[in-house]
Amino acid sequence: MDYLILAISLGLAAGMSPGPLLTYTIVATLRGGLKAGISVGIAPLLTDVPIIVLSLLVLHILPPSALRLLNVVGGAFVVYLGWETLRAGWRSPAVVVQEDVDVRRELGRGVLVNFLNPNPYIFWGTVGGPILLEAYRTSPVYAVGFLVLFYALLVGAHLGIALLVHRQRDALRGVWYRRVLGLLGIVLIVIGLRLTGVVDWVGSVWGLR
Repeated sequence: MDYLILAISLGLAAGMSPGPLLTYTIVATLRGGLKAGISVGIAPLLTDVPIIVLSLLVLHILPPSALRLLNVVGGAFVVYLGWETLRAGWRSPAVVVQEDVDVRRELGRGVLVNFLNPNPYIFWGTVGGPILLEAYRTSPVYAVGFLVLFYALLVGAHLGIALLVHRQRDALRGVWYRRVLGLLGIVLIVIGLRLTGVVDWVGSVWGLR
C-alpha cells in the first residue's frame, strides 16, 4: 500500500508541476487543438523507459559535466520553443485552433522536450529509482504497479489540463489568444534560460543569489 501512496503522490506532483513539458502541452492545445495537446502530453510514455534505465544504471557514475550539458541543450531547445510561441502569438489569427498543425511534429517536439529535460533523470536517479528498486525487491508486482499508477497519474494530469484548455479555447480569441500565447512563450523562455543556467548566472552577477 505504501508504494501505491507514493505512486499517487509523486505522479500527481510530477503531472501538475509547472515545467517545459506541461507548458508546451498547453501551447500545443491552444495552437492545434486537443489532439496536438494529447500528443505532447503522452511524451513521457515514449521517452521514460530509456530515461529510467539510464538513470538507474549510469547516472550516478557520470561526471557532473554530462548533466550540465543536458541542461544546456535542453534549455536551448525550450528557449527555441518559447520564441516560436511568441512569434505564433504575434501572427495568430482570430481563430484559436490552427487546422494545419502537424500532430506528429508536436509529438516529436514533446518527446525532445522531455528527453532533453534533466528533471526526469534527476527524479529517477535520486527519488523514483530507489523506490522502484525497493518495490521490485519486495515483489515485481509492486514495481509494475508503482510504474503503471505513477505514469497513469502523470500523463493523466497532462491530458486533463489539455482537455480543460481545449474546452476554454473559444474564450481565448483575438487579442486574448495572442496575449496567452505570448505569456506562455515568455514562460518557456524563462524555463529554458533557467535550465541553461543563465538565470542563475544573472542572479549571481546582480547579487540576487
